[in-house]
Amino acid sequence: MGFIRRSWEIIGHIYFCSYEYLSSFLPGALVKLVGFLLFFPFKELLSLPPPVRLRVTLERLGPAYQKIGQLLSTRVDILPPEFIRELEKLQDRVPPLPPEKILKSYSHIGEYIEEFDPNPIGSGSVAQVHRALLKDGREVAIKILRPDAEEIIKQDMRILKVTVSFLAFFVPFFRQFRISQILDEFERMLTEELDLRTEAAYMELFRQFSEKEPSLYVPEVLWELSGKEVLVTEFVRGKKLTEIGNLSEKERKKLAERLVHIIHRTIFELGVFHGDLHPGNIFLLEDGRFVFIDFGIVGRLSPDTLSAFFVFSLGVMNKDLELIVGALREIGAVPENINETLLKREILSFLDKYYNRPLSQIDAEKLFYEELSAARRFRIVLPEELLVLMKTIAHTESIARLIYPEFRLPPLLKPYLRKIAPRVVTQEVKRRLTRLAMTYSNLIEKIPKIAESNKKETERKDDIFWGSVILGLAVVLTLAPKLLFIYVPAVLATNRLRK
Repeated sequence: MGFIRRSWEIIGHIYFCSYEYLSSFLPGALVKLVGFLLFFPFKELLSLPPPVRLRVTLERLGPAYQKIGQLLSTRVDILPPEFIRELEKLQDRVPPLPPEKILKSYSHIGEYIEEFDPNPIGSGSVAQVHRALLKDGREVAIKILRPDAEEIIKQDMRILKVTVSFLAFFVPFFRQFRISQILDEFERMLTEELDLRTEAAYMELFRQFSEKEPSLYVPEVLWELSGKEVLVTEFVRGKKLTEIGNLSEKERKKLAERLVHIIHRTIFELGVFHGDLHPGNIFLLEDGRFVFIDFGIVGRLSPDTLSAFFVFSLGVMNKDLELIVGALREIGAVPENINETLLKREILSFLDKYYNRPLSQIDAEKLFYEELSAARRFRIVLPEELLVLMKTIAHTESIARLIYPEFRLPPLLKPYLRKIAPRVVTQEVKRRLTRLAMTYSNLIEKIPKIAESNKKETERKDDIFWGSVILGLAVVLTLAPKLLFIYVPAVLATNRLRK
């Protein structure tokens, strides 16, 4: 019964969020009648503007949908800017569970703790974080999954996927923008967040990278105390980015540039990047190093996606339409029935708007939103990892401006991409040559089998040919023996041509 009621509640909210869209191709009276007969308790949603209605719906549906809303806020390729801005207001904050319930659910960590702060540092839909003091004197941060999180998220995702699959039969939007595939990506990301060992592994990867990047520090993971439901890390104290007002303008500018440099290095050199960078997840140590925390959302780029993004970026910088469209095609973002001439014309018009401006006058975040608004008009749907990457790069500028208000990203990004271009191209050539070599190696291994197969096929054809010749000879001898002098030369000539 609980499942049925929950399904009705979710479908009702989705119905009123889609009200205007449904009314555009169904009789308005029918849409209104269905809504008021089946989903009357949620009709007050119609008093809100559509973007606000979507945000309120996600907040009402609970923690899992708040998390989905945060992920949706990256989908600038399918949602208009006004929806994205509203979704960005979603805060992944829910009332914390009592510490007794938390410790009772995960009693195995209690034996190591001397002090446990009952007030959480952060409380989200999936987990909450507490400061604690271990018996050996180490101060730690303990991230603990909410005991009911996995069950709630899996049930809600199941209902949502069934609902979207049903709506896709009637509403073109769900088919055109491949909403079912996007939900599959969301489900994968949420599932990863439900296993804190994944976050621990990424923290370890970034910590190893920080040994090569002197401006970055990542807290240590206490592996012996961590597991699927519990992540224990070193507790780090530092200043928030809004608390560095005592620095000079020159120092703030240098600090902002260092932060951006770190983020760019993780993307283009490590191939992994923090997917949820905001001021609450970045601190500054006394020695000037940046601290990154909360690796619940991490973007990992496949070599093909990273290569396509790099080619796309070079295409934008050099106003090369073939490179841009080729990169989009490489990652499968271009629909089969698209008019490439119109697409290139749109891209050119967009680039002309920015190309002759000084780099210092270009707002990276605004550029990002306008770029993906253009993509939406052509129903170009980008992979989730690429969207998170592009949004991370764009938001980097906003974060850097908290440190240095005059900061602009393009003057820093363009020379950096030019600098690393030879290395990236070399790596890509090596990767493709390796792939080609492996393909030919496999082919060479198969040659004896292919030759043997061809030999057997030839022998089989020979048997068929000579069997037919003997049958034909019997017919000639029986019905017209005089034609034998014509038949034999014809058989010999045919055999020569066949070989």
